[in-house]
Amino acid sequence: MQIEFTRPPMTLFHMPGLHPGISYLGPAPDWIMRPVAGAEIRLFAESDDDALRANQQNALDRQQERLLTTVMEINCAPVVLENAVFSKGAAAIDGRLWLNGAAGGRQRTRFDQQNRADWRQSRLHWAFRRARNGAELPLPVWENRARGLPVAIELKNGFNYYHFTAETLGCLAPFVGDESDQPIRLHLPQDNARGFVMGFIQAVFPTLAPRIEIVATSTGYDRVRAHYSHRHYLYQVADPRIRQAVEQEGVDPRWQDHIRSEPLYRKNVAMASYDSSLRALRDHALRQVPPGMVRRMPRLVWMGRDESGAARARGITGAEPLLQALAGRGFVQVAFEHLTPIEQIAQMQAADVLIAPHGAGLANMVYAKTGALVIEIGTRQTQQHRWGDFLPQAHVSRCRYDTVFADVAGLSQLSRIPPVSQGLLGVHVGKRAARRILDLVDEFLSETGLVQEPEASMARNS
Repeated sequence: MQIEFTRPPMTLFHMPGLHPGISYLGPAPDWIMRPVAGAEIRLFAESDDDALRANQQNALDRQQERLLTTVMEINCAPVVLENAVFSKGAAAIDGRLWLNGAAGGRQRTRFDQQNRADWRQSRLHWAFRRARNGAELPLPVWENRARGLPVAIELKNGFNYYHFTAETLGCLAPFVGDESDQPIRLHLPQDNARGFVMGFIQAVFPTLAPRIEIVATSTGYDRVRAHYSHRHYLYQVADPRIRQAVEQEGVDPRWQDHIRSEPLYRKNVAMASYDSSLRALRDHALRQVPPGMVRRMPRLVWMGRDESGAARARGITGAEPLLQALAGRGFVQVAFEHLTPIEQIAQMQAADVLIAPHGAGLANMVYAKTGALVIEIGTRQTQQHRWGDFLPQAHVSRCRYDTVFADVAGLSQLSRIPPVSQGLLGVHVGKRAARRILDLVDEFLSETGLVQEPEASMARNS
């Protein structure tokens, strides 16, 4: 599937309600977006360099101001696509790119990178306004039998646990119990799927696992079932159900101005929302955990990282004093790579407090116990380029999600932060970051009345 991103937007992007080729499978959803309870979010600037800490704090203040105070759940629904092509983790309908969830967001980013001129951006937003004004509602419902149709789902790649968990795994949920023997194809750019992909599918959706096919070649379908997130629909279609959601009493009034196609607004919406597929993933996963497993898991957890294998080595320095202090409070170090998928899910349900350096493993917050404290240790790099990625998982679990921005590992001058284009570097836990983390832990343990037996050193559960 070759896409020329300089094409006029109306010919490049599929506009639901204006362009044919997409129908709901089953009744049309009665809601598109709705306010829900979310996570409690806090940020802390704790570099050991005074100037860098000031920069962290300034950025932190701006980030907190941008956060919409109402969290929204965005509905997902099974659909039938006609004349569709799935290729390299994306899809097109009648030759137009289908803006669907995170995969659609990546296509929007590619468009913006290749169309930076003001007139091209103006033409893009005019196209979305035209689509909103011209869309016919409601979208059609598929009237024929669909059990005989295969299923196609986008997968960014086969090696990144975050993207697989946050974007793809939950999309299988609508097809559980569909009484079909048709294949479910995960379309990705290269045939590089690692073992965790099938491992988690078998654990969370065991009845679907025999139907899964990993496909790295471009595939065309006359008709195919798929999973549709209404995330881009929000600004593509003037659906009154969207306006009803943002105008409800108690909803942050800024939501009414954020249903727009510009990147900043889409980013803000992404940080204050999650797709219903994530909730479905959590629900299905928790049902698979055997009774009693959670009770046998540690309740105070340091999420370790085994970098001896395929994991990308970033490293963490300066953490030993913190680990010793945490051991004295009863923390256990757990390398999630050494747990089965079900054990990972159970461990997230067991943990009252979980601490982890920035990494893909934090996608497991989707399985966290409601009200648990999750502390991410980040850096100025992750603050600038990665913070917000885990907010949907935090919101769906309704945990308490704190991020402590420490220092970048391996720098002789802490304030000289290399751009992320040179590689995302590891975390250095300095004195300020360690003190803040221990204060957060002590505050939580005191508040909840949790008491653990102290250990002489950090225990390991691997």
